[in-house]
Amino acid sequence: MVSVDTEVVNDLKSKVNIADLISQYVALSRTGKNYIGLCPFHGEKTPSFNVNAEKGFYHCFGCGRSGDAIEFLKEYNQVGFIDAVKELANFAGVTLDISNDREEKNNPNAPLYEINNQAARLYNILLMSTELGERARDYLAERGITDDVIKRFNIGLAPEENDFIFKNLSNKFDEEVMANSGLFHFSNNRVFDAFTNRIMFPITNEYGQTIGFSGRKWQENDDSKAKYINTSATTIFDKSYELWNLDKAKPTISKRREVYLMEGFMDVIAAHKAGINNVVASMGTALTEKHVRRLKQIAKKFVLVYDGDSAGQNAIYKALNLVGESDVQIVKVPEGLDPDEYSKTYGLTGLSALMETGRIQPIEFLIDFLRPENLANLQVQLDFIEQIAPMIAKLQSITAQDAYIRKLVEILPDFEYNQVEQAVNLRRENMNITDHSVSDYGASNLVENFADERDYSNLDSAIPIDFEEIFYENNIQPQVADRRNEPAQVFQPTIQVPKLSRSERAEEMLLHRMIYHSSVLKKFSQDENFRFVHKRYQDIFEKLLLEAMVYEQIDESHLASELSEDQRSLFYQIISLDLPETASSQEINDLVSIFSNEMEQIKFEELQQQLATAEKAGNKERMLELTLQIINQKKKL
Repeated sequence: MVSVDTEVVNDLKSKVNIADLISQYVALSRTGKNYIGLCPFHGEKTPSFNVNAEKGFYHCFGCGRSGDAIEFLKEYNQVGFIDAVKELANFAGVTLDISNDREEKNNPNAPLYEINNQAARLYNILLMSTELGERARDYLAERGITDDVIKRFNIGLAPEENDFIFKNLSNKFDEEVMANSGLFHFSNNRVFDAFTNRIMFPITNEYGQTIGFSGRKWQENDDSKAKYINTSATTIFDKSYELWNLDKAKPTISKRREVYLMEGFMDVIAAHKAGINNVVASMGTALTEKHVRRLKQIAKKFVLVYDGDSAGQNAIYKALNLVGESDVQIVKVPEGLDPDEYSKTYGLTGLSALMETGRIQPIEFLIDFLRPENLANLQVQLDFIEQIAPMIAKLQSITAQDAYIRKLVEILPDFEYNQVEQAVNLRRENMNITDHSVSDYGASNLVENFADERDYSNLDSAIPIDFEEIFYENNIQPQVADRRNEPAQVFQPTIQVPKLSRSERAEEMLLHRMIYHSSVLKKFSQDENFRFVHKRYQDIFEKLLLEAMVYEQIDESHLASELSEDQRSLFYQIISLDLPETASSQEINDLVSIFSNEMEQIKFEELQQQLATAEKAGNKERMLELTLQIINQKKKL
């Protein structure tokens, strides 16, 4: 595995005009400072692909793909980082000295890979070439595992001997390698193989190197308790990080930007036989943050295909909390079957159809999974509505919202459609409201303090409040900067941008100011009670604070590399805004006021909803308390 110095890469990117590079692959038209074209990563008829040559990045407002020159080459050509760097160097006419000091032969873990690779070869030979192996192959054949499947996944067999691997490999590797390999147990000055009398599934890393094993018992007289035994944690094997079949599935995952997540080896094999190859398994262990972070580097969407029993449904619920509901679909395997059993009952065609067309949205799963048992209790019904209503409100489709409201009404014995609909309407997508969503001393005081440090008397006039007319009229990308000295454009194509609310636009503009004006970020960072309305913008704000604290300045390229895929896409969308270079105190005041007012309105609506709930429950003391709060809140509007 070769390496290249980060400074060399940054210097290389600075030598390349990203618009010139991308124009070799995409027809671009200039509009102001930027270039636009049809996105090469998804089908579209109206341009939404934006290239900023000055800042060195691209961003598609349609599919969200974003990045620098190297990221573009990786995505477009489906190559790795090093190959993309080499291609960029070739484009720039630069000769790179890419070091080989990390070649596999010098890798300190190379002996561990080698001993595991050799063990996998021995296990496979035993399965394919011995009398015991023939009986094991008969067992596998009954499970639907053919010789072709054995070859593809390098499945093997550990014999009943307790030192078979030790006898064959001990003279080839030193004691330290053997002790750290995970292949052996040591007791009373003796060495025993970790796996005996088991079908062996090699576990490989994303480069195809064997890093561990999972052994399955297969004989009826085997009285061992565990159906599967995995290699214990080693320097090269961490079960909470590794995913089975990732090396074989990665090309398809990268191409489709979608990954199926399953629980076990047999499920993945069944999916492969059904013609679905972008599948990985967490090997019976719970999905972890490490798994999710790893997969989000190559996948945009997760499809959960877990067992149909209660344990599998609980695993789906936990996975939703890790992955995030917006990026997930669920295949609910019926009748308590696992995917492998389903394929045997309904055939491989049936499994393929279930996985591809039988998906449901997280909210449909959650309505069933979270449904209380005692729905005769009014308070239980109210709590259930409070739990599900925000999920329905997040849905973009009004038709979908209507369908799930009706589904909820069918379940609830004491509520009508309009009552549930009201609960949903009072929720806003991605809100992050707290009791102190804005500064206790108000936006104007914050801006006054901000203005104290700098003289704004000669700055441009404040940005108008009416963003609908000025910046986003007819879905045209904001172009605020003075262009009087630029030559007239014969053709000015427009670019499709996301439709945002007034508050969202203000939040994006304020974040843009924070990124490029350190004094703005500093002032807001000192206000512990300041919050953005929408959680996605608050998350970016917190990342900005961390970046500024650690590195004392915002480096766009470095910060982008630290963000999740969705956050990175939003970040590039924000820095794509074309705003004046100067930022006046009046502009900052206006921006904060916009979403400050919206938050007060949200608080007012929430209090009204609580009052309606208190009235339905007949809680007069709570009704009086809420009425007073509503009166006080209304004065703020």
